[in-house]
This record gives sequence, structure tokens and C-alpha cells, in this order.
Amino acid sequence: MKRGVIFPIFSIILLACAPSLPSGILDEDDMTDVLVDFHLAQGMAEAQGENAEVNRYKYIQAVFKKHRITEAEFDSSMVYWSGRAEDFADIYNNVMTRVQAQAERMGIEATANQDKFATLTSEGDTANIWLGKDFTCVVANRVQGIYSFHMKADSTFKAGDRFIWRFKTQFVGRSMNNEAIALLNFYYEGDTVVGITDLLRNSPLNELRHYPSRGLDSLNLRSISGFIYLPKSFGDEQPKPLLVSEMKLIRMHKEQPIVPETPVVTDTIAVDTVPQQRGERLSPLQKRDSQPRERKIHVVKENPNPIRPQQGIPERKNRRRQ
Repeated sequence: MKRGVIFPIFSIILLACAPSLPSGILDEDDMTDVLVDFHLAQGMAEAQGENAEVNRYKYIQAVFKKHRITEAEFDSSMVYWSGRAEDFADIYNNVMTRVQAQAERMGIEATANQDKFATLTSEGDTANIWLGKDFTCVVANRVQGIYSFHMKADSTFKAGDRFIWRFKTQFVGRSMNNEAIALLNFYYEGDTVVGITDLLRNSPLNELRHYPSRGLDSLNLRSISGFIYLPKSFGDEQPKPLLVSEMKLIRMHKEQPIVPETPVVTDTIAVDTVPQQRGERLSPLQKRDSQPRERKIHVVKENPNPIRPQQGIPERKNRRRQ
């Protein structure tokens, strides 16, 4: 067999062995294109402020129409790709790169420039200590219905630390049952547990804050755990997949009390005195200068009761003798 024939046959065998996508599922390239327009539509709706929810629905429907797909096909594709973590990570990284570049061309301020925590590192008094995924997709089923994390405290944690779990959420479609639950637990020494919950609906930015109260601020923290749960509805209409992105866990050390500065005490010396050193004899001139002298200040005061001519009485004038 000739070598030129081997390569085409080998390529055909590889293509035949490659797993094909289920019917109605978008491939990676198409899914990336749709998600790019989906994110831009969300951003334009939020930028308008008023009627953001109505505009968001209109823009997303326009995205489906542009790519000639149905909302059901998009939902099914999200469920399929979110179940394949590595492939979905590649898709989402490409989406974020293209969204940022497209936003700059359209004159939309990038998300990183709007986020005051975007440039934080894992070190310092205020730090981003998040070690989990930057994004995930939660789907209302038994396998993908929850995203959770657990983090143990290390030597960089201090008593009284404050925390903010910050992330963005987007439901990839409209449903009456679009509601997820976020929970954050803090485990302190002495079996003390503090929990914070929040309902995730249509707000694009979500924050769960924990500022320890008096008593807790003196305890050492052992670990932190949290989860995002999208429950399945008992009705016919199920919640849409929830896309969670830009996750951060901000840790802020407790502010140290300001210690007042110690006042600097300086010695003062009288102006008209000359210190006498022990064992020395003053000269007559020094003796005269060391005596206190009376200082006189000439003050000119205005007469508080000046004599003025009374009104109605003419001044006296010299009269000529007739």
C-alpha cells in the first residue's frame, strides 16, 4: 500500500471513532459563539438600568434568533457541556477572552475595571483567598444541582477576620422558578458555627458578608464551607441552568486600634534669666542681666466718653459787640 493512501484512511478511522454529539447539542465552536453574544446581551441590558429584566429577555431572544437555535436547544447544550468540566472550562475561557475584546471595541467598560477587588492577590491585609473554580454551571438535577467548596484555615488567618464571598450569576433563560440558594458556613474553635444564606434570583452580582460580632472576633477560625444549590421544581416548568462566574473569597484582617503618639516633652528656658552653674561666680554685668526686669508698654486708649455737642443746641460763637 502506498504511503499517500495511509494518511487519508487513518484520518477517516479517527473521525469514525470520535464520539458524536447527541442530537440538538451545539458543538464547542457554536456554543462559544452563542455564549459570547449571550454575555454581551446581559451586559447591554444591565447598562440601561431601567427595565433591565425585560431588556435582558428581549436581547437573549435576539441572540437565539441570530444563531437560529431554540431556547430548548441552548438549555440542553448548557446541561451537556456543564457536565464535562474540562471541555466547558476551555469554552468559558475562550468566551471571556472574546467578550472582553468585544466589549472594548463597543466602548463598554470591562468588568475587571468595575470590580474593586479584581486586582487583589492572596497576600496582604485584604486578600482574595479563593482556591476553587472561577466559574461553574449549576443545573436543576441530581448530579449538577449543587456546587460546594471547603477551605481550611491556615497561619495567615487571624482572629476577627472579615469575609466576603462574591460572585456573579446568570440564569440562561427565563423561568418562574429561577431561584437558587447560597450558603456560607464559618467553623470556629469551641464548636461554634455561623451560617449565612442568600436567595439568588435575578441580581447579577451577589455577596455573602460575614463580619464577626463581639465575642466571635476573639475566636480562631478553623474552616469555611459553602455551596450554591439549584433545587428542582415540582411543577412542569423547571429553573434554567445557573451560570456562576468570577468567584472570589475576600478576607480582610480586623483593623488594629490606633495607638496615640507619645507627646514630646521639651524644656523651656525663661527669656530674661541666665542659668547659674554651680561653682561659678557671676560678673556684675551677668548679675544685672539675670535680675527680672519690668517691661513697660505705652498704650494709648480712646476716651470712652468723648464730649460731643448735643443735638439741637447750636455751638457757641464769638459775638461782636454792637
